[in-house]
Amino acid sequence: MKLDIHPIGYSFAAQVRQIDLREGIDLQTAQAIEDALARFGVLVFSGQPINDDQQQAFIEHFGPPSLVQLAELKTAKSAHPHFFDVSTVEDDGSQIDPHSARGMYLRANLLWHTDGSQAQPPMRLTVLSARCLPAAPPPTEYADMRAAYAALSTERKAQIEDMQVEHSIFYSRSKMGMKMSDWTPDAATIRPPVIHPLVRTNARTGAKSLYLASHASHVVGLPVETGRALIEELTEHATQPRFVYSHAWQPDDLVMWDDSWTMHRATPYAGSEPRVLRWSGVREVAPV
Repeated sequence: MKLDIHPIGYSFAAQVRQIDLREGIDLQTAQAIEDALARFGVLVFSGQPINDDQQQAFIEHFGPPSLVQLAELKTAKSAHPHFFDVSTVEDDGSQIDPHSARGMYLRANLLWHTDGSQAQPPMRLTVLSARCLPAAPPPTEYADMRAAYAALSTERKAQIEDMQVEHSIFYSRSKMGMKMSDWTPDAATIRPPVIHPLVRTNARTGAKSLYLASHASHVVGLPVETGRALIEELTEHATQPRFVYSHAWQPDDLVMWDDSWTMHRATPYAGSEPRVLRWSGVREVAPV
């Protein structure tokens, strides 16, 4: 199937039209979506009122679905083992306490991050389905780390080419005030720190990109503060407006992106109307 694709961002991101994901996709369509992701990084499928079974069937075309192992994320509404809700409300409709473990965990989505970089193998693709939106939903912003890498000086590229970075979910959540006592007792065993390259080469395109996230704790082999300053500098570079696409959510949107060369973040929302985005992800098949 040839996809009807319309670019919508400055350097990346596109809308896919005239497709109904509720009907399922075949291998040819899945390959066309892979090709589009390799080019655009972020794909928006509008008007997709899918259910959990349909979302699960969709993501299984692209690799092994990621299991949600942390109890801090689970709710009855997203009890499916591969889903969790990026939500402002509890199952009973009450507002999530921003000082609770779940509230602090979800609030960290306001930081620029790459899904699953704190795991090994890391996340390859993410799919987010809008299940409930307020009248004026806050946008989600995406950053093009491929274009950001290309814009670096030759000297900076050479400096960072072989650097390795430690990523930890506990580091990113500590920025929101979470302490180890806020986690379940087995959290540290489930999510130990992992090491990833600071520069990744896309196996499908051969293009290089930065690989950054709020989970990026420090650069291996550098003094901790020196490495963190470098990560912060590169993050600020990669999130300049010329590298960012801001997605204005519409009811039943489904947004899919390649985590190997994009970052994203939520934007602040203080309204009382609920917002529920159902998350699912696909892992890399091998360590990175």
